Amino acid sequence: MKLIKDLGTEQQKNSKWVHFAYFFCDFCQKQSKKRYDVGIKAKGCGCFESKQTRNNYKHGETDTKLYYVWCTIKNRCLNSKSEDYKNYGGRGITICPEWTNDYIKFRDWALNNGYQEGLTIDRIENDGNYSPKNCQWISLEKNAQKKRTTKLNQEKVNEIRIKYNSGYYTQKQLAKEYNVSIATISLIINNKRWWD
Repeated sequence: MKLIKDLGTEQQKNSKWVHFAYFFCDFCQKQSKKRYDVGIKAKGCGCFESKQTRNNYKHGETDTKLYYVWCTIKNRCLNSKSEDYKNYGGRGITICPEWTNDYIKFRDWALNNGYQEGLTIDRIENDGNYSPKNCQWISLEKNAQKKRTTKLNQEKVNEIRIKYNSGYYTQKQLAKEYNVSIATISLIINNKRWWD
């Protein structure tokens, strides 16, 4: 499979955000639009894949919050078109090879290192990479305390809207994470205001 054109993210009917791209299959000589996980090389369109290869990518967890976290990390570190890229990949922060192409390894590390609903992934060394040695799970309150106090900008507002629309964050969680009031989050997600 050859990547022809990155189509970016699209919001689905269930309000989830999914990344798509156009690919060309060398075997069947057809172009197709497929869901695309940034940083993962597409294996094929399905015309010639073995059952074993297909099963390796069917872990059944694409609708979980943990899978969403993994995709978000890869997107901000590897996708130069991401709004978050300049603060992560653009600064040289990346995701370790062990996690880049294997959600299961990331999931297993997370479950064995304190992951639970309501916690957020945190890089211990702020300039370090996403890797088992440099990541931990902490509460949104602790994460907000680690961040520099800054006013909201358009980038953070867009990030808030994307996180809220993913269905994995409540207004209360976002307020704690961004150190703003729930009322401010409500105004942001209802497109009534974007500043702090």
